[in-house]
Amino acid sequence: MEKVNIFFKYLFDTTPGSDFGYYLPMLILSGLLIVAGITFMFVYNNKKKYDFAFKRMFKNTSRNLVLFGILFLFLVATRYENIPYFGMRFLLYISLLGLAYMLFCYVKIHTTDYKREIKSNPKSTLKKEVTKETSYSAKKKKK
Repeated sequence: MEKVNIFFKYLFDTTPGSDFGYYLPMLILSGLLIVAGITFMFVYNNKKKYDFAFKRMFKNTSRNLVLFGILFLFLVATRYENIPYFGMRFLLYISLLGLAYMLFCYVKIHTTDYKREIKSNPKSTLKKEVTKETSYSAKKKKK
């Protein structure tokens, strides 16, 4: 019973101290999430014009990635400043679990639902129409 109490005290300690060795990896993760959200926003804006299924299924992806990046920046900053209750290990682990679940859901949507939607309804993805312009000139065509 003593080990369980120690584990819960470790997990829910309100001020766990500043000896957190993962500041740099967490900052890199949050920076990557923010950059991935911004780049996905550009990809989404270009692809939503002609791919209705992509537009419908991945509408909030860039917003969610940026919000998780900001959340991890906030958690690392509160951990660094040793602010009670916000620097708890529990919040960091729950946030990492939420990020993993979100990424799992988007990968599952892409591999199953999106591909099924493309196969079942090919009209939902409109091809970019290329119009061939007829050029008129005074010369006769060569045969």
